[in-house]
Amino acid sequence: MSIVKMKKAAVIGLDTEKESLIADLMDLGVMQITQREVMDEALEDYSSKELPQEVDESILAALELKINETSLALETLQKFNTQKEPLFFTRRAMKKKDFADLWENREKTYEDVAHILALNDRRHKLRELINKKQADLAALRPWLVYDLPLEQRATTNTRINLGMLPAAADVESLRQRVYDGREAVFLKEINRDKDLIYLAVVTMNENDEEVLNILKQHGYTPVPFEDFSGTAEENLRRIAEEIVADEGECSRIEEEITKLCPLKESVEAVYDRLIVERDKEKVKEKLLNTKRTFTLEGWVPESCQEAAAKTLEKHGCCYAFRDPKEDENVPVLTENSGLVDPFEAITEMYSLPDYRGVDPTKYFAFFYAMFFGIMLSDAGYGIVIAIACFVVLHRYALEGMTYRMIKMFFYCGLSTVFWGALFGGWFGDFFQVAARVMFGKEITIPALWFNPIEDPTKLLIWSLIFGVIHLFLGMGIKASMLIKRGQWKDAVFDIFSWYMVIGGAAMWLAGSSISQALVKPGMYIAVLGAAILLLTGGRNNKGIGKVTGGLSSLYNITSYISDILSYSRLLALGLATGVIANVVNTMGSLKGSGLAGTIILLIVFAFGHTFNLAINALGAFVHSSRLQYIEFFGKFYEDGGDEFDPLRKNTKYVRVVEDTDGGRK
Repeated sequence: MSIVKMKKAAVIGLDTEKESLIADLMDLGVMQITQREVMDEALEDYSSKELPQEVDESILAALELKINETSLALETLQKFNTQKEPLFFTRRAMKKKDFADLWENREKTYEDVAHILALNDRRHKLRELINKKQADLAALRPWLVYDLPLEQRATTNTRINLGMLPAAADVESLRQRVYDGREAVFLKEINRDKDLIYLAVVTMNENDEEVLNILKQHGYTPVPFEDFSGTAEENLRRIAEEIVADEGECSRIEEEITKLCPLKESVEAVYDRLIVERDKEKVKEKLLNTKRTFTLEGWVPESCQEAAAKTLEKHGCCYAFRDPKEDENVPVLTENSGLVDPFEAITEMYSLPDYRGVDPTKYFAFFYAMFFGIMLSDAGYGIVIAIACFVVLHRYALEGMTYRMIKMFFYCGLSTVFWGALFGGWFGDFFQVAARVMFGKEITIPALWFNPIEDPTKLLIWSLIFGVIHLFLGMGIKASMLIKRGQWKDAVFDIFSWYMVIGGAAMWLAGSSISQALVKPGMYIAVLGAAILLLTGGRNNKGIGKVTGGLSSLYNITSYISDILSYSRLLALGLATGVIANVVNTMGSLKGSGLAGTIILLIVFAFGHTFNLAINALGAFVHSSRLQYIEFFGKFYEDGGDEFDPLRKNTKYVRVVEDTDGGRK
């Protein structure tokens, strides 16, 4: 199977059954409820007046508040959790009964959440206070030598001004301006650093404003010390002691939060249940109501129709299923076999197929693994990838995209082992070099097919052949789609004629390497295909367009040549992996034989091949994807499908093991 067939469900039920029906549909997880606008024709006689379902906004608001509080509590616990986090996050399994019991005791969890938030709020306030005091310390340090109380800023007849000047200011010139014509003025430089000069200026009350204006012309900024009492030294000592006390209190609070970390699992479960309850409330917005009944519409996979019908009958609902209409936007659910399913991750990274299109996953999965293996092309690297992925898959209960990606890389690792053995790459030529350095012996590990480093032209030819096969498959899928839609002429004239042009040209130009008898038939086939393109390319145009349309179709040969040449990247990346691996081994052997040479070889092996594996595995992943997205998908793919998103328990931390999950992420 590929794209799962969908059925549209139209349902009418009693309002008294609404809550329990929504709960059971969520447990079943196979129906995507859609926004109702008009009554389905199949059920139009059952209701004379429909009203939108009125959702209790106060309930939703309360749930959202609890969700936000619980989320913040989890973030706080996570910050101070001393337990080692696993390499991959997985939802923990929880029985349905245990999940329900935690919800029944949620008030205790709410109290725990409130306590955690109160501690965290106190910690935040202390941190803010400590930061303020640290800033006060920084502001006071330049004034340590100033021995007057900071709050003393005036006497009966004088004013004391404390402030700062830019370091570039000329203090002596400023002093002269301030003193000029004023006998009762005192200006003293208290301190200076690379940015600022710290001044104390004493003036008579009547001269204060005039002197301040002169100072401001030189960039003077007053220092506000209104909150301090005593000398700068006394305040520094006091604030430092307060910071020590606040830090101690903050540490105590953090230790208390750490002791609460065992509550994390119960808080996570309640958080998930809050999400479930909120989703139950929000789905009511998609229903229509009369005084005693409600109606809903939704999409159900054809294979799950019977299970959905049983649930609807259990609640006494009237329902009908029908096939999608031509103009309806149908959600997309793909389903593939176990070997192909992991490669759905590549399709989803691009875009889901249109419901009426074709799921490409089962067609490109083999080619993706093959191209990855050719590009990485080292059996040693393939073994490392396959073993690492195998261990992860069996150690962690992975789900969704993460599970698919790891399993896909497992298959790609096996493909790399296969192609690496064919090309003779086992960590480059490490074993040959190791035998020479460690044991003084020469060994040979022959390639099962050929060594691309010694014969790159052969790999280039095969890369292009694989590329043509890949493109022909994409073109064949397009032809099949056209024929199913009754457009057989387009399939013959626009697809099969290109088979003739490309295949015939290959026989004509390169067939002599196999048999001279292929050359002339190849020429005839290519010419015939080109003639069909010229004569039929403009068949849908009018006037001169019938002629130019054929020329335009034939000109597309440049696009096909470009697509085919794109597969030369199989050669480029395959050679890069092998050459870098051999260079790493050569560098490791430069010390020669003996114990020191062996140690250096192993060290260089570990670091060099780790780097080579990482960078070229990334390149193989990216370029294998590109060959699917650009060259292969470009021949037939119709994307833009919306993911099937059924009503279900969208839990983040807990996997309720007794529930049925009809749709999947």
